[in-house]
This record gives sequence, structure tokens and C-alpha cells, in this order.
Amino acid sequence: MSKIKGKDLIKLGFKKEKERSGGENYNYYAYEVNKHCLLLSCANNEKIDGGYSIEFYEISELRFTKLGDLKKLIKLLKKASNE
Repeated sequence: MSKIKGKDLIKLGFKKEKERSGGENYNYYAYEVNKHCLLLSCANNEKIDGGYSIEFYEISELRFTKLGDLKKLIKLLKKASNE
């Protein structure tokens, strides 16, 4: 399975967020499933082996690093939130 890249996140519906902290610019990606569920990527300066990791907001123990797994997760979350 391939690593998660910024362009992959955009295709899946994530929005790129830009921040500045301590004189350094960085960005991350956010995906709002609904008002109770948010997925966040790591910052671009925290990528693992050149790929982003994705976790649920406030649940950092659940982390996705493979694109195929993330696509399945998004599909399931969309299905669950539409029912």
C-alpha cells in the first residue's frame, strides 16, 4: 500500500490548513465527517517516511498511514453518517 500524500488527501475531500508557529510555516489537512467527527493529518514537517499520518481528532492512538486503509475508512464514515 502506498503512503498518503497531500494530493491524495485533497482528492479525498480534506482541506489544507496553513499555520505559523515560532516563525515557521507549516500545513496540515482536515476532514470533517460531521459535527462530531474530525480527521486530521500530521503537519508537513512531521511526516513519516515521506507520507502523512491521519488520526481522529483527540484520539491519537488510532492512526492511519496507508492510503488504501484511509480510503476504506472514509468510505465507511460517509456511509455511517448518511444513515
